[in-house]
Amino acid sequence: MTIKSMTGFGRSAAEISEIGLQITVEISSVNRKSLDVFINAPREWSGLDQSCAEWLKPHFQRGRVNVQIKAETPSNLSRVIPFSNAQLDQDLERLREYARINNYSFEVDSHLILNLAKSQKDNQDLPDWRTLEEAIKKIFVLALKDINGMRQCEGEAIASDLEQRICALEILVKEIKEHVSGASNRYGETLLERLKQLDLEIDLDDARVLKEIALFADRADISEEMTRLNCHFEQFRDLISGNEASGRKMDFLCQEIHRELNTTGSKSTQIEITRSVIEGKNELERIREQVQNIE
Repeated sequence: MTIKSMTGFGRSAAEISEIGLQITVEISSVNRKSLDVFINAPREWSGLDQSCAEWLKPHFQRGRVNVQIKAETPSNLSRVIPFSNAQLDQDLERLREYARINNYSFEVDSHLILNLAKSQKDNQDLPDWRTLEEAIKKIFVLALKDINGMRQCEGEAIASDLEQRICALEILVKEIKEHVSGASNRYGETLLERLKQLDLEIDLDDARVLKEIALFADRADISEEMTRLNCHFEQFRDLISGNEASGRKMDFLCQEIHRELNTTGSKSTQIEITRSVIEGKNELERIREQVQNIE
């Protein structure tokens, strides 16, 4: 089975020891009718998002995909905030001069020093991403492998559930066929019984009775609907075991199955068939909910 869920999460991280930089890639995806990709990378790495979009393209047909790329030095990863004493002194002197010119009071406290140190950390320069493209892509591909594994696993569970529910619908269709069998004869008997209650002596061979029964049989004929339903079930199974993204096609088949069940229910006068149709619609709604998760 090749069905994939649209929901998943993947992560990969590695350190580039030559420059002391750890790169982390996280990819998450959720349901969406179309493909929407959002890539968040360090602001210094302008243009990396275009390459990431190309690396993603073969793996996603639809869904909302979020990519988070982080680049941190070992010092960034620790609790210690690195800063330059000389740079800190320079920043404080600038602030002091600015306050003097604008006639503001100026006091140095621990909060100000901490914020200036964090600012130094945030402004550390990163190397050009193009010099690291091969390493970044390897990490990205591992994150893709991680999320695809999760999507594949969930897809297999969905496929198994869909198969069971299609079987349940087939059983309901068989029950409907059994109830339909002999419906014309039962209608004729009911018709004669009503005529007798009205003191009208008409037998089953009367041309008027035969015509009425024939009209009823024509109105109540659901053989075409049964044929189309079975055809849709077969197509659904082909999609479950197919080799392409099938969510949209499955959604279309759900609409067609619902249409045939509606027509079957409107043609029937038997309470047993009405119950089967209602149960079939409930089962179909569960299928439709699952289909919304399929790529």
